[in-house]
Amino acid sequence: MTTSRRALLAWYRKRGRADLPWRQERSPYRTLVSEVMLQQTQVDRVVPKFEAFMRRFPTLRALATANAGDVLREWKGLGYNARALRLHATAVAVVRDHGGIIPRNRVALRALPGVGSYTAAAIRAFAYGLDDVPVDVNIGRLVRRLGRKAVKAIGRSGYTIASALMDLGAQICTARTPQCAACPLLRTCESGPIRTSPRRNGKARSPFKQSSRYARGRIIDLLRDLPPGKRISLLDLRRGLRAVLPQRSAAEIGRLVEGLRREGLLDVQDGDLALP
Repeated sequence: MTTSRRALLAWYRKRGRADLPWRQERSPYRTLVSEVMLQQTQVDRVVPKFEAFMRRFPTLRALATANAGDVLREWKGLGYNARALRLHATAVAVVRDHGGIIPRNRVALRALPGVGSYTAAAIRAFAYGLDDVPVDVNIGRLVRRLGRKAVKAIGRSGYTIASALMDLGAQICTARTPQCAACPLLRTCESGPIRTSPRRNGKARSPFKQSSRYARGRIIDLLRDLPPGKRISLLDLRRGLRAVLPQRSAAEIGRLVEGLRREGLLDVQDGDLALP
């Protein structure tokens, strides 16, 4: 075992996030759910939602046989609701095409709906312990800074090394304020120690509440609160949104509803709306 590999593993034993629920109890299904939830959502927000989701859908078959609307209801608070539909579609495909067993083969994984190269690598590494590295933003940044020789010295991947690299990128080798003095790989890093510069004042961003994503989320939230099987007219939907979307016109609400319908996030029958 190389010095770099030993140093990384020693750091992970002390500082790694082994207490995350999808690491404490590992399975291909739990890995799939956690990785989809973690896309564009912070770990602290995901943990309670993951645990609740596992209670509601404890197995892949339970998820596959669930109504898509129930999956969307359980997804509340995570945002990017299309991920819930993709996860549901993946579960359905695994039951239909693989007997309910998530495959470990990369090609078979990539053929599943909603499973890209990163998620496939994550399932292979985290669930099956195979020599694969799921390159997310944190690992990608870490690898670029370390350099090819340093990465090669770490050696083969798998569950522990992939987890250690991910945690090191998230906690130490961060984008704006890397803590090089605390990094176990500083000696072999091609970029360290990195000098940080004061953060520049960039272009002001529009408030999130003015975004289409915020408005779409409020529409889905209102439909989530309806009793199962209950529908609502577009007029009543607009009335229900007045308090949270006071500046949105009827035309804009209509365009947002149509976009959500096309994506399968809501269902329209005779002009009345509901979750799918």
